[in-house]
Amino acid sequence: MNIKSLLFGSAAALVAVSGARAADAVVVAEPEPVEYVRVCDTYGSGWFYIPGTETCLSISGYVWYQVGANGYQTDFQQVGTAPDGSPIFEDVSNDTPGYVGGRTGDGWIKSTRARVNIESRSETEWGTLRGMIRFQADWGGRERSTPTSLAGSPFADGPVAIDQGWLALGGFFAGYSESAWAASFRGGATNFGSHSWGGMYYGYAQRHQMSYTFFGGNGFFATLSLEDDALAGDGYVPDVVAKVGVNQGWGSIWGRFGWEDDITGLPDDVPGFDHQSGWGASLAAQINVPNSPGSSLRLFGYYANSDTRFSTGSALDVSPEWSILASYNHQFTENFGVSVAGQYFAGLYEEGTDIKMVGLDGDDINAWGAEISAVWTPVTNFEVRPEIHYDKVDDLDGTVSGFLRFTRYF
Repeated sequence: MNIKSLLFGSAAALVAVSGARAADAVVVAEPEPVEYVRVCDTYGSGWFYIPGTETCLSISGYVWYQVGANGYQTDFQQVGTAPDGSPIFEDVSNDTPGYVGGRTGDGWIKSTRARVNIESRSETEWGTLRGMIRFQADWGGRERSTPTSLAGSPFADGPVAIDQGWLALGGFFAGYSESAWAASFRGGATNFGSHSWGGMYYGYAQRHQMSYTFFGGNGFFATLSLEDDALAGDGYVPDVVAKVGVNQGWGSIWGRFGWEDDITGLPDDVPGFDHQSGWGASLAAQINVPNSPGSSLRLFGYYANSDTRFSTGSALDVSPEWSILASYNHQFTENFGVSVAGQYFAGLYEEGTDIKMVGLDGDDINAWGAEISAVWTPVTNFEVRPEIHYDKVDDLDGTVSGFLRFTRYF
């Protein structure tokens, strides 16, 4: 009996222990509290807090498809043979301007762009802390095998790259973005050129830079920017841009001055070249039309003492001594607007110099251009934009270009 009692007791103990372990195995811990993404309405719509932080994040961008054409022609001829036996082609045309920012050749020119902006903001005792990264891919055009190729194959995937990257704290700004000459930090209506996407000619450029902008009362601001020149001239001396302006309800007015260390674009130690600096200045204004939201008149005046980047550029990709640009946009409805613009260029410089180009009549070469643009948004975040542009340079044939673009913003 004692042995039997012992066996039964041992079995009961084992069952108790096994039951306890089984109970321990199925115990479920209480879930940790989850912090869901919160909307950040401090900076408008589209912002949210990064979980666990007080930093707000915005993801935006667009996708477009564009069909364009132009009358800018080139005359490619074989001028030699490479060591591997392949032909060498060169543009030997001298009777038409080269189309800056476009592609030559007859036919429809298709292109697609994809862009994603990622921006962060948070408030500090020194002001708003910002950071922005822009990813972008552009592809389209003609096949790589043709001698007039300016881009990769239109049948290959788009080459994604970082188009911009910068940081800012209060009025301090540093990174790679538009030059302050073209678009200063938080410049509002004082940035860019005409009302169209291309903006006519106003000296667009992107640069590594470090700047500071003072924001005063009543919309006043002043910017000083030190910008990279890729070691042109004295590699330790940056290009300099200064800009002052006012943005108010009636419109805006602003002035700019840009100094370029070396207009030749060559390092200081290259022998046989006369290195020289150059400068440009501009005064401009935007006047908003009363009782017509979105309608405005923009006027620009430019002067440059040489072929400096602180000017407008032109259809020949060189700067003029003087240029005047006028642009008017009329917003017929909330979803449809049309703009027209004209620009005159007096005294085109030879590339990288302060010497004027001379025409067949012995006078300075002048030029002018015009454009018409429309924007229609049939539904929110979907845009249809046609633009037509015309250029005429003394002693050269006039040229026409244009496109029809469909854009989806997000």
